[in-house]
Amino acid sequence: MAMNNMVQFSTGQHEHGGGDGARMLREPGIPPFITKTYDIVEDPNTNSIICWNPCGTSFVIWDHNRFSFEILPKYFRHTNMSSFVYQLNNYGFKKIGLQKWEYGHYWFQAGKKHLLANIKRRGKNVNDQKDFHQEMYYHGVEEELRNQRDINDTLVSELEKLKQRQEDMVNGIASLKEYLEKSEAESRKIICFLAKAVKQVAMKRGMKRTDVEVRDVTMSKRRVEDATESSKKNMIDFSAIKRAHDIAQKPKIEKGSV
Repeated sequence: MAMNNMVQFSTGQHEHGGGDGARMLREPGIPPFITKTYDIVEDPNTNSIICWNPCGTSFVIWDHNRFSFEILPKYFRHTNMSSFVYQLNNYGFKKIGLQKWEYGHYWFQAGKKHLLANIKRRGKNVNDQKDFHQEMYYHGVEEELRNQRDINDTLVSELEKLKQRQEDMVNGIASLKEYLEKSEAESRKIICFLAKAVKQVAMKRGMKRTDVEVRDVTMSKRRVEDATESSKKNMIDFSAIKRAHDIAQKPKIEKGSV
């Protein structure tokens, strides 16, 4: 499979990709692989996947998965990223940096397509097959490591998000607890205030009731005292009348006896 892809890259049997790929015109003296790669990088519609660096001296593959499955089939009828990288190496492209898919060549520059004629394929030797398998293996391992690193980065990012959510939940619970404690304290204050108010009202009502009762008792006592005094006066008057009556009747008795 990989060898067939190498043949497609090197011989340029397919002048245009499958599907919606545009037809490629072969420039005299320029390998088809180089022409197609240049046209891919130059296409502004795929800048989110692959584009020139700010200086125009190298190109960067931002999303190698989309590059493999969306762009390579249009130009080379396969999705083998390792084969593409292998062909870059065969034409003298160098990988720039370790953290991204960036490749450069002295004669591969933005807006200078006429320089592509200077890019030549490296000479073959007896160890080409061995080098090919080694390159394929190393690129496969590199891609696997990169994928694993991307997965790890994603997991770390998700863990950080979960940690942040947990901290937000803890802070939210603490805030809610503080709010409930304050509300409970305010409720207790209100209840104490209402209890005191009710007690004061009851005491005032009790004091008023006691004053009325005392006043009633005092008035009753006065009425009893007044009645007693009146009775005493009546008894005194009756005694005086009786004595006067007895005195008046005494001479009559004496006359009768004579």
